[in-house]
Amino acid sequence: MSRTLDGSKYWANDDGQLNRIDGPAYEGTNGHKEWWVNGNRHRIDGPAIEYAGGRKEWFFNGKYIDCSSQEEFKKLIKLLSFL
Repeated sequence: MSRTLDGSKYWANDDGQLNRIDGPAYEGTNGHKEWWVNGNRHRIDGPAIEYAGGRKEWFFNGKYIDCSSQEEFKKLIKLLSFL
């Protein structure tokens, strides 16, 4: 774990890519959180970005998934697996 000048925390792999398996790879001092795996925004069990103001965004292997809930995300991921 490392810190930025403003006190935000981030985790990176040996190649310098944001990476963390067991939690957000970036935690801002204002509550903003981002989940990354080997340089790609990615999270299965929730949104990959949680903005400080409450907005959320879902990503799967670096690709943005346009949805508004975890339930919708799960349905879309299942559909994508058939393509």
